Amino acid sequence: MCSRYSSLSKAEIIEIRKIIQDISLRIINDDFTDHVQPTNEIRPTNHAPVIISQGQGAVSFQNLRWGFQKWDGKGVIINARGETLETKDIFAQLLKAGRCVVPAGEYYEWKQAGREKSKHLIKNCKGNLLFMAGLYRDTDKEREFVIITKDAWGDVADIHDRMPVILQSDQIEAWLTGKLSPDDIVKVEFNETVVPCDGMLVQMSFDDLS
Repeated sequence: MCSRYSSLSKAEIIEIRKIIQDISLRIINDDFTDHVQPTNEIRPTNHAPVIISQGQGAVSFQNLRWGFQKWDGKGVIINARGETLETKDIFAQLLKAGRCVVPAGEYYEWKQAGREKSKHLIKNCKGNLLFMAGLYRDTDKEREFVIITKDAWGDVADIHDRMPVILQSDQIEAWLTGKLSPDDIVKVEFNETVVPCDGMLVQMSFDDLS
């Protein structure tokens, strides 16, 4: 998956709160209000809004750092492959108490063609927010998160071989509470259309879990 996605606007933050309330989850801590992103893009090591379960039908909105610091301190891990979550020690332990959801308006991907790269904007064609499945962990310094990825499907596969696992709004609670397994989420498929834009805009609509 890419290493960029869009920061949230005030209107999108309001929409996220409404979506959470519509699926009968209570917000018991809300740090989204004070979130200020200096650019329109979230990049690795930036802090970004993340939704975390607090149990008993409640969630908190927190600003976490994107990327797990590597053991040698050289760089960060920003993605986790959904197909191997249960076999990688660094991620398997977080499936029980480290699930999160990362909201975004859209994300960006680069297509490699020889030595050239072209940037693509990928979003929901219905204008809806994207809710990306993720994992988080606590360190001595702060909380960090990664975004879970899967094999790209449809038109996105023509751009890159990986894409984030994107949940429908009614799957948010199921992912946070463990009702959805890694096997479940990597099977979600999308209908997509590609239309010309600045570079290219890939628009996605969502199918139910098969």
